[in-house]
Amino acid sequence: MGPAPLTCHALTGEPYLRHPPVEAEIREALAIAPKDWVGSTGRSPLWRLETLVHLIRLRARDNDNRLLGALTFAFLEAAKPTVERWSRGFGPADTEVIEGLVGDRLVALVLAELPTRTSEYLEIDAKTVIKQATLRVVSTFKDQPKAHAFKTTVQDEDGTLSPLVENLPGGGLDPLEHLLAKESSQERGVFRRLLLAVTDPRHREAFILRKLRNWPYSNPDPAVPTLESRFGIGERQIRTWINTAIAQMRAAHGADQ
Repeated sequence: MGPAPLTCHALTGEPYLRHPPVEAEIREALAIAPKDWVGSTGRSPLWRLETLVHLIRLRARDNDNRLLGALTFAFLEAAKPTVERWSRGFGPADTEVIEGLVGDRLVALVLAELPTRTSEYLEIDAKTVIKQATLRVVSTFKDQPKAHAFKTTVQDEDGTLSPLVENLPGGGLDPLEHLLAKESSQERGVFRRLLLAVTDPRHREAFILRKLRNWPYSNPDPAVPTLESRFGIGERQIRTWINTAIAQMRAAHGADQ
């Protein structure tokens, strides 16, 4: 028993064909019970990315949500090194958002109801599709300051410069604010879930730029990046966006407890 052939064609008119090692590995997977596609720890065997895509689609077709989730997790974990390679240079907060957005894009491609050239090419050369998806997301962050551009001082809204150490959290922060202030590698998973709990990408970006990057709402100097110029709306509306984002993140933080 082997996998069904792909349905799309290249621009030259040639049909899409999986590489022989991928075809062989899919046959190997189909020869065993689906429950054995992942180990007892929930991690899959060392399937190729392309094989994982095919297996995920089979489980989605059969409405096997438990195994579908385990395989999808394995696919995203295997895709992470490629995402990290093509999104280097950003700070932890932006990196987490980028990884989340790329993950959303990849899952949408894997589970697409109607096959497209891009979605089917995942079973031919998944790393190329992951790279393209990452670069597409990174291109929307081109105006974001990268980690190496951060300074030891920040400009307050009145134009004065304050050392970054003065902006470190005090003892009165609640658990959510501690998470946002630390951005440590140990808490990136939690931090990512909190950011992804913000349903509107504009609200998420406004929160990051204001709370984590200290962007001013407005500034008379046109060379200074501001939230109002970024989004083309007034301070009052941006504050509403940020408050909405905070409320959604607090709700997500409470759900994790």
